[in-house]
Amino acid sequence: MLMSCTNTTHTDWADNLKNAYAIHNVLSSRSELPFFIIKWNGEKHIEWMELSDPRHQPKPYHFEIYFGKESVRDAHYLEALKAARARDQVVLRNIYGFWDLFYKLPADSSGQTFLFAGQFLQEAPKWTSLCKNWRELTGQEPVGANRDFVKFVRMTLSLPVLEPDLLKAFKKFVKLYGKFLSGKAHKNDIQRDVDQLNTDVLSRLWPIDDWVNSVLSSDKFRLPLWYYDGELADWIKEGMGIVRLPTTAMSLLPIESRSQLYDPAQALLRNAQIQRACIAFVRNLPETAATRLQDYGISIITSSKKGKSRARARLELKERAERLRAYLAERFHVHSVVGIGRTQNGGTSLYESHKEAVLAAHMCVQLGKNVLFHDELDGRKRLRYTDLQKLADTLVEVLDRQNSAELKVASDLYITVALQYANDRIEVARGQFLATLFQLLKSVKRKNPMRESAFNSFVLELTSRVEAARSIEQVIESFNGAIQRLSFVSDKVWRGSSVMLLESTLQYLKDNYFENLPLPMIARKTGFSVPAFTRVFKQATGTSYLSYLRSIRVEQAKKLLTSTPDTIEQIAQACGFHSQHHLIRSFKKVAGQTPGAYRDAHAIRGNDS
Repeated sequence: MLMSCTNTTHTDWADNLKNAYAIHNVLSSRSELPFFIIKWNGEKHIEWMELSDPRHQPKPYHFEIYFGKESVRDAHYLEALKAARARDQVVLRNIYGFWDLFYKLPADSSGQTFLFAGQFLQEAPKWTSLCKNWRELTGQEPVGANRDFVKFVRMTLSLPVLEPDLLKAFKKFVKLYGKFLSGKAHKNDIQRDVDQLNTDVLSRLWPIDDWVNSVLSSDKFRLPLWYYDGELADWIKEGMGIVRLPTTAMSLLPIESRSQLYDPAQALLRNAQIQRACIAFVRNLPETAATRLQDYGISIITSSKKGKSRARARLELKERAERLRAYLAERFHVHSVVGIGRTQNGGTSLYESHKEAVLAAHMCVQLGKNVLFHDELDGRKRLRYTDLQKLADTLVEVLDRQNSAELKVASDLYITVALQYANDRIEVARGQFLATLFQLLKSVKRKNPMRESAFNSFVLELTSRVEAARSIEQVIESFNGAIQRLSFVSDKVWRGSSVMLLESTLQYLKDNYFENLPLPMIARKTGFSVPAFTRVFKQATGTSYLSYLRSIRVEQAKKLLTSTPDTIEQIAQACGFHSQHHLIRSFKKVAGQTPGAYRDAHAIRGNDS
């Protein structure tokens, strides 16, 4: 914190400390928007002095530098500084969709010293704005297969969003900050005004995630906010929107449809929209606060009303969970599950309750429940690795017997126990699933002779999906997908040297549906003649090659119709159809309606329009 020691006739040192502390309370927990002092010589030379905590997270200017746009940003700064020097107001400037704030310090009569904050957004990101900004910045098309684009989306979603009411209040704060830095304060007037802004607007519209995270932290040396007082201070009540000590943790997970293929960038955006909306909604629930759970879920702290019996307290918590689920279903048409950890004594860390809540939420998926208390789980005894290994051995045996119903039961039981063993540690879960996957792969190879190169390629493909998963649920989905593919490969009907080629072909079609994929070329890649491939393909999938490929493309078109504003022609090109009319004919054959009618019937509120 830069403290002004000039102009002491206006204020004494004690008042200056109070003013500094008020400003510190606003900035210290909101490091996602860094502040700088800029010294400008009036030409091209700029000096920077950082005022806030540097977290060194990716920012828009890192992408601008990488893609050769550094000179554009330099020119942007000079234009903005010229505009700010000519005014006594806060100046905002936009570049590639990201905003910067400039304010000339009143103390510098030469107009060469400025307060700067950036970068931020003025509205929540949408798919159209993300794509537009990416194209302007890079000249590339935004596709989920581009890792740089996915990183760009993740970076954008990490930026603060200063919507109109919040931005108006923040401009007032910037002027107060500039007044303080210029030594223009009169006694504690800055403290009073900053505290009032923080109470009335900033705490409500810009909640501090770090406070909720501190309550859920696994660090035993990180004391709860209320440790010394034993109760919630007024500033905590304002910042978190609760007045009682929280006692229970919840975890909410939106569940992706297994029938849809989600572009990783669009999934990030959708989850961020859900998280942002949920955190705002939770603010209206009694005695409840929330923060993000990685990049896919919501972590919640809450408490039931004092004096209630255990049964009534559980009912209150469950009703709160159901309100959250109903909100998501209404706002986003998304199915979700909620796990609830055990209630702790008020004032203690909620880390254990949080771990239990996350596990219970993941178990909801396996057990087919919408809301689950952790103490409702079976098998609460301490699990040993040998218990888990026995279930993995059973899974191998069942896979070999090729009974689909038995395989589903064995797989679900294994996943359930593996989640309990992992105890919300994603890397433990990932490692366990990978170990079992290798065990299953070895078993399949023993019974299905195949070329070493084909087997190695198959192993890499299955394991890389598990390794790349961003959440425990995605690890589970990848593992389940691998089980299904192994089941096909090990089916006694297809045992032999051709099975891997055919299985790889099915996956190739799913990954490359947007390309031109004529039957003769695919048959040749598989090593069959066209008649033989057609016969084998129909026997393996129950449908013809063209029908199978058409269904994949139509499913992808469905996703784009409900998640993007792209035209029918654009979607046709993106999904591998020859033309808009080709898409319409194929879509009607598969879905029984036109793409336009499907889009109207499945429009999801909360997405771009």
